[in-house]
Parts: sequence; structure tokens; C-alpha cells
Amino acid sequence: MRFSTANKDLGDPDELELAWVDRRDDARILAERGRTGLAIACGIYALEIKLKTIICRKLDLERSPKEFEIHDLQGLLTVAGLSRKINAHPLIKLQWVRVVETARELNDFRYRPNHSFSIEQMTEFFFSLEDPAEGVLPWLSTL
Repeated sequence: MRFSTANKDLGDPDELELAWVDRRDDARILAERGRTGLAIACGIYALEIKLKTIICRKLDLERSPKEFEIHDLQGLLTVAGLSRKINAHPLIKLQWVRVVETARELNDFRYRPNHSFSIEQMTEFFFSLEDPAEGVLPWLSTL
């Protein structure tokens, strides 16, 4: 069986906007069910897609190019033009650093069994990602 993704893009900004919300909702549902590893992975995916949405809108792209099919949060933040802006918000920057550190383990969250990750680890990740006052996603949603 052969799969080809040649010349396929990741979607238009409106589709990406819906997709990041879907992945965030997936992450919340998985977290409620105690599915720690996949919940964290879906949270990381939600953030990636949100950043790709911001990039497409900022660069006035009709579709997200295949070249953005990466898991490099810091690189995506840079392309989105937000590296200096996040530095102006020390509490959000702290949460960003925590999320990026967690995202470095994405393959572990995808491929290791659920019992490998604690509820505490998941709770801390989601605080950094979604806290209304200091979370990364709420901040990105204000831009």
C-alpha cells in the first residue's frame, strides 16, 4: 500500500481554525477520560494548528503549504512573528517554555502506553496551554 501526500497542502485558514478547535476539544475529552498521553499530544496539535492559522492569515495565504507540516513550535512562533510579542508577557512566556519542553516529547505521547504519563503531568500541561490568564492558547486567541 502506498500513500502519497505530494502537492497536498494542510488546508485553508478557515479549515485550520476549525481544526485547531477540534483538536483542543479532542484533547479535553481525552483528558476527562484520563487518556493522558494522547490528550497531551492533541493539545500540542491544537497549538501547532493555531500557529499555522495565524501564519496563513498574517502572510495572506489561501492555503497552508505542505512546508508547514512540522512540529516545531518555536519555529512556527517565529514565522508567525510572535517571538518578541510573547517576551512582553513574562507569565505567558513561562507557560510557552513549559509547553515547548513538553512538546519535545511528542513521539513519547504518541507511541508509549497511557500509563507512562501521570495525571499531574497532564494537568500541568493543560494549565500552561489553556489557563485563561496565562495560557498560551488564550493569549494567541487575542491576537
